[in-house]
Amino acid sequence: MTNTKKTTKTAVLLINILIAAPSFATVTTQKNKIDETSNLQCDHYISSQQHLIDGNTMSLNPGDTLCLESGMRGPLRVKNVLGSASAPIIIRNQNGVVTFTPYEYSIAIENSQWLRLTSNAVEGESEYGLRLGGTLGVGTLSEHIEIDHLEIYRARFAGMLIKTDPTCDPHTWAENFTMTGLRIHNNYIHDTESGEGMYIGYTGKSRTLMCDNTLTTVYPHKIQDVHIFDNKLENIAADGIQLNSVQGNAYITNNTIYRTGVSPFDPHWQNTGIQVGGNNVEVRSNLIYRSGGNGMMIDGDGIKVLNNHIMYAGENGIFARNAAQQDNSISNGLAHAYKGNLIVHPGSYALKLYAINTQSAHLIIENSIENDGALDSAGRPKTFSYLNDAVLRHELNNHHYVTQSAY
Repeated sequence: MTNTKKTTKTAVLLINILIAAPSFATVTTQKNKIDETSNLQCDHYISSQQHLIDGNTMSLNPGDTLCLESGMRGPLRVKNVLGSASAPIIIRNQNGVVTFTPYEYSIAIENSQWLRLTSNAVEGESEYGLRLGGTLGVGTLSEHIEIDHLEIYRARFAGMLIKTDPTCDPHTWAENFTMTGLRIHNNYIHDTESGEGMYIGYTGKSRTLMCDNTLTTVYPHKIQDVHIFDNKLENIAADGIQLNSVQGNAYITNNTIYRTGVSPFDPHWQNTGIQVGGNNVEVRSNLIYRSGGNGMMIDGDGIKVLNNHIMYAGENGIFARNAAQQDNSISNGLAHAYKGNLIVHPGSYALKLYAINTQSAHLIIENSIENDGALDSAGRPKTFSYLNDAVLRHELNNHHYVTQSAY
């Protein structure tokens, strides 16, 4: 049952939230700091005039480190670079900052596996040794890619665009390829011009193409084993983090997302803080502040949304559904869990849950909601809203605080 309390201490509450929220410390982050300085050897030097790294023409071995010349440079294409699970190939700066001038893309990674793109901070100049003035793309059957400690300071569309579009090439079809092993962490993405901060995974269900003079329906690959953590995103034109076509083992944790939907290409949908499409995803301990639309938009089964702070969403704090909501003949999908989230002054409901016909009840436990106490058309507080009784749910120990907005 929802508890309702009156309070006038909004300013104190918000100050405490903002002080506490960014203080996410993880063992993984500490390990990454050690890894940054563990390999300073450069096996290959890439001049600012070189715009192609091709593993088929360069003598690259697993474990090699490629160092980019410092200073201003144009875009870089990376293809056919093959490391190994125990010895990935690393691309980074050496001593100075490498700044990619504004362009349609900065780095395009193609047909590569076990590759890490990272950077070392340059004291007194930049926390990020690689600064990208265009999109970072990962596609053409690439997987097992780690991207960390980069700044993407401008992108005409998305800051990161990570997917392989299905084509007439059977290698790109869902039955033949699953993108596996993405690690995206400790990056700073800001001021995209029309697209997402991170666009990961194909968003359509299928694609119809003319292949060998035959109209052919092809299906996009799924994504599994993806970890997105400790990133900072600010002033994003569309969605902050969009992760789609998830098959499982996916985590979005400890990210700070400030102002999304600033100038989206589709103002009705592409303006959330975090958007998830797929199954078995955990979204935990993120701070989403001032999303243009929903703080989160969830579409899938077996989703866990835990300990997030969602503040001043333009629409709902969280909007969630599943495949059964779009086809009610489907049933027995895994339920969602919403636990320990703090949702402050959403534009509409704190949680609008339209995921129906699950095999067990959704868990809605120990969430805290603050709004101005406005009622919906049915005279109910705008805390939780459900599509109908086909949304099985169990509410326990949630709290509702009524205040005026501090803004």
